Amino acid sequence: MASFGFVADDLTGASDILAQAHRYGLDGALVIGDAPLPVDVDVVGIAGPARSLGGAAFDDAVRRDLARIAEIDLDVLLYKVCSTFDSSPTIGSIGRGIELLHERFGDHGPIPVAPAQPAFGRFTAFSDHYAAFAGQVHRLDRHPVMSRHPSTPMHEADLRRVLTEQLSGGATVDAIHLPAYDTGAFTDLWTDRRQAPDLTAFVVDAVGEQHMDELARALRDTGNDARPALIVGSGGIMAALARTASGEPPRTPGPQRTSGPVLAVSASASSVTADQLDDAIKHGWVDVPVAVGLLHGPDDALVAALDEQVSAALSAGHDVVVHATRGTSDPRYTAAGPVDPAHLGSLIGALAGRMATAGLTRDVAVFGGDTSSHALSAMGVRELRVSDQFVTAGPICRTDDHAAVAGCRLLLKGGQVGPPDILRRFAGQANHP
Repeated sequence: MASFGFVADDLTGASDILAQAHRYGLDGALVIGDAPLPVDVDVVGIAGPARSLGGAAFDDAVRRDLARIAEIDLDVLLYKVCSTFDSSPTIGSIGRGIELLHERFGDHGPIPVAPAQPAFGRFTAFSDHYAAFAGQVHRLDRHPVMSRHPSTPMHEADLRRVLTEQLSGGATVDAIHLPAYDTGAFTDLWTDRRQAPDLTAFVVDAVGEQHMDELARALRDTGNDARPALIVGSGGIMAALARTASGEPPRTPGPQRTSGPVLAVSASASSVTADQLDDAIKHGWVDVPVAVGLLHGPDDALVAALDEQVSAALSAGHDVVVHATRGTSDPRYTAAGPVDPAHLGSLIGALAGRMATAGLTRDVAVFGGDTSSHALSAMGVRELRVSDQFVTAGPICRTDDHAAVAGCRLLLKGGQVGPPDILRRFAGQANHP
């Protein structure tokens, strides 16, 4: 029976949770939709599209997933959010997620919020959040990517302020800051914050793995009266929970091998993803842009043309990149205007499913956090498990036997993560450092 559970607001982020558990020797499984929750794992989670939702749709999705995960007797339950904390009061609201956690687990008390993932260049100091980019660490509101996120640009770095804006009026947010670790005050402050009657949540600083480990031990030592212990965070806290629970050294990535041509499908507008697509295309991957006419709705003729182009390239043994945009400077991005993540995700997911069903590829990469849940649903995926470590926040996964991509190597990657040559590494064309 699982000790740790999670509800994730997008699917690529959820795959990172599986990767962190697997890295430190725990078995994990992720279910999508109404698939049954497995009992043969240490970590079990549910992923949905909440990060791309707002209003009643967001509430319905999170309530449904929390109700299902609450059926399991867990020690710790993680509400998984992106390590860059991108959200807004109207789209993917982390504050609203905290309110729904309180609604489901009314006796828990204030909920800790710890999105730091130091191994991945995500840090929280004095409640300000930071993220690395191109070898430099930037405050969230000055980050070259996150401050310009296409749907949830981050204009504030203090997570207390971010949450207060997203929570209902009158909610209060406190913090535990870095000096608490060095002065030995962390345990007392943790107890104080957890028992404070007027708090809704509190931000927990962390800039090193030792901080995450102390936080993980505090969660695991909460006691039976507060089970499950709740936390809002990223892959950083799952890594710490797995590391402190298993005591095993981390697994290291092995060389990647394909069984034929690779198909990558992307609906991410991130500049990080754009660089990754550019790298693959410059090294000979076939470039297949999705027509502007497909970005807002179905068009049978355009879908048939897209299928024909992709299938011809794969049949000829070429690796293929299909993309809705190559960054925000792509003319299609401006021409298309706001797009529906559900439509885009379903479009690229269904395409990948058709190519896999036709036997044209057994190696599929899906790029995009907001769209990934929709993409995997379109492939008929109901369960994911890690088959191999790969890059940070991007494991190699396998699906259940009933999915259109069953038997495929599946790489799931959020828009902001991964090295520039990630696709060539996945294809075994570049060495993992």
